[in-house]
Order: sequence, then structure tokens, then C-alpha cells
Amino acid sequence: MKTLTKFAVAVAALMAATPAVATQSRINSMAGGEKAITVRDEANIHAGLPQFLVDHGNEVDVDAASGGVYGRMNVRYALTDDAVLLLYGLRSPWASVVSGTTINGGPKGSAPAIAGVAPGQLSAADPTNHQFGVGFGTKVGDGMRLGARIDIGGARDDADGNNLNNNTLFGLNFGLGFDIGETNSLDFGLKLRFGSFTDFEAGADRWLSNANIGFGLLTKGEFQVHPVAKLVPYLTIDYLDVEIGHAVRGGAEQGSLAEAKKGSVADFQISLGADLAISPADRVIIQPGLGLGFRSSNAEGTDQNGGAILGIENSNQIAPYYGFAAEAQAFDWLALRVGARQTIVMHNSANTKPVTPGANDTNEFHKSSVVNTLTTGFGISVRGWQLDLNVNPLFFNNNFFAVSGVATPAYAFDFAMVYDW
Repeated sequence: MKTLTKFAVAVAALMAATPAVATQSRINSMAGGEKAITVRDEANIHAGLPQFLVDHGNEVDVDAASGGVYGRMNVRYALTDDAVLLLYGLRSPWASVVSGTTINGGPKGSAPAIAGVAPGQLSAADPTNHQFGVGFGTKVGDGMRLGARIDIGGARDDADGNNLNNNTLFGLNFGLGFDIGETNSLDFGLKLRFGSFTDFEAGADRWLSNANIGFGLLTKGEFQVHPVAKLVPYLTIDYLDVEIGHAVRGGAEQGSLAEAKKGSVADFQISLGADLAISPADRVIIQPGLGLGFRSSNAEGTDQNGGAILGIENSNQIAPYYGFAAEAQAFDWLALRVGARQTIVMHNSANTKPVTPGANDTNEFHKSSVVNTLTTGFGISVRGWQLDLNVNPLFFNNNFFAVSGVATPAYAFDFAMVYDW
């Protein structure tokens, strides 16, 4: 018993308390979503508020919130007490450059369910691009924070015998924050996106980018409304316009893309809500919140040369949501996390597609559904290191196979590891 006690004391000494650091994996284990904005965290930087870089100097981390293959690596170096430099890199899917999903699941930049228009891809086996970026955050005077971030991504694939397949993506992000008194703050973020691609198929056809632009606006506040609670309202607006055109190599290649097959998607999203950040004790967070999301997309395209639009899809979603995140320091070295959200999604869609020349058929549908999200996780701190785990909730039902004899999916959906000095 004495030996066990000595061992426990030694472990406790080794796992001395460390300053709290944070990652997207931590946010994912606390219900994700808007918590990347409303919970103070390193994830705020990549969510669109680079001015919070000043709170995270002298740290390195790997954050596998998108999986080990597509994870992000970050280096944050404090140039001074009030200025921090960020260097980061990641490998991301093709979808982040040219494509994505409309409300009904089709790729952006096309209307495949309507008119058979679809963009190509650089590689069917591994459609990825590399991205790297730099950021800078600083304090100005006693109450102002400034931040900026720029990233560039791209890929090239010569697998089909030509060297013309490529894509590029540029991103700009600016942030401005104000500390109001000792406890309140107000922050703003602006995101801009520019992209393009070229894709030749079978050495004859080509898809080109007519447009790939987007912007986002973000604002959030923190206002003390009780000795142990803050109100955290937020508003996010995002818009993306992606257009593609098709041409055949040869004489028609030099013609206007407006006269060939084409497709486009305009996507608009807005979220408005508020959290109540409660801290009843040191290193304890209980953060309920509610909000309303709205999304609208318009996709149109044609699979015929000549430019006439043959298919149009208009869709929108209204989604009120509510839930909470909680984190408590069980020991100096261990934090327990849980999150929950329920979203009520009301979906409306109308598709128009000609069946015979000169005639249109319109198909409309309306549906609603409820989405429940339950998350759990741990944060383990050991002498400057922190491991964040977004744990699969099924683990608590089945435990390890050696104990329960029940096969359980992956123990953790994602992880992150941070070292700060």
C-alpha cells in the first residue's frame, strides 16, 4: 500500500497543472459547430478570428480534426509579449478547392441531378491539394487586437498523360477585436476566397472555372451579465459562388465558354444565436446556447452546347438549434468534456428540368427532420503537453473489446496534441 501511495504521489508530481491550450478536437468533443466561435479556444483562429493569435504564443500542435491524412499542423511563435506569428500546413480534399455539396447533395459548380453537368477531378484515387499559410496577431494599446491570415493551396496531376490538370485556392482572413473594460469584448472577422481549376478529360474535353469566389462575415461578443456568467451572442454570414464551363479541344476550344455546357451554384448561409458561458468554479465551463440557421442555394446548368439553361434547382433550409457544452477539470492533469445539440431542419426544394422541348416539369418537395448530436472527450495535460481526444460515445457502452467482448468502432473520432513552452 505504501508503494502504491508513493507511486501515486510521483505521478501527480509528474502531471503538474499546465496552462490550458485548445484545439478543434476539443471543440468537436463539446458538440462542435458554433462552439469554435463561442468557446475561447485556439480553434477561434481558424474559424475566422485571427486576432486571438495573441492568446496562443509559443505553441506547436497537430490537429487531426479532419483525420490523420487531412490534419493540420501549426506553429505559433511569440515575437513579443503582444505579437504572435503563425505558420501552418494541411492537406485537404479537392472539394475545398472546386466543389462541395449543395443542400441536396450535388457538387457545387454544377447541377448534375438536373442536367448531367459535373466537374472533373484531378485524381479519382486521391483528389487532394496541399495548403500552407501564415498568420499574424497583435495587441494595439490596452484594448485592441488585430489579426490576419493568408493561405494558398493547389494541386497538379499528370496521370492522364497531360500536364494541364491543376487547381488553386487563395484565402484571406482579417480580424479586429476590442476589449471593453475588464470583462467584455467585441470581435469581427472577414474571410475572402478565390479559386480556379482546369481539368482535361480523356485528352479531349475540358472543364474550366468561370468563377470561384466567396466571402464570410463573423461577429461575436462577450458581455458579463452575472458574476459567474457571460452572454456570448454571434452572427455568421457566408456566401459562395462557383461556376464551371465545358469545351472540346480543337476549334471549339477557343470559343466562349458561355456557348458551351456549363453549371453554377450560389450558396448563402447565415447563423444567429447566443451562448451563456457559465463558470461556477475554477476551470469549469457550462455553456448552453441556442440559435437559428438559414441556408439557400441555387444551382443551374445545361448538358447541351448553346448556352440555354436546362435545369434549375432552388433549395432552402431553416434550422433552429439548441444544446450545451461542458468541461470540468477532474484532476490537474485531466479534463472531462461533453456536448449535446438538437437541430430541427425544415427543408424546401424545387427542381425544374425540361422533359420535352419547350416544356418544363417542376418537382417540389418539403421535409423536416431532427438531428441529435452527443459528444464526449478528454483533455490530458502532462508537463507542457496536452492530448485532446474526441471520444466515440459508443466506447462508454462497449468499452474495450478485451473487457466487453463487443467490437467497438474507433475509440476516438479525432485527436490533437499540443506542446507549449
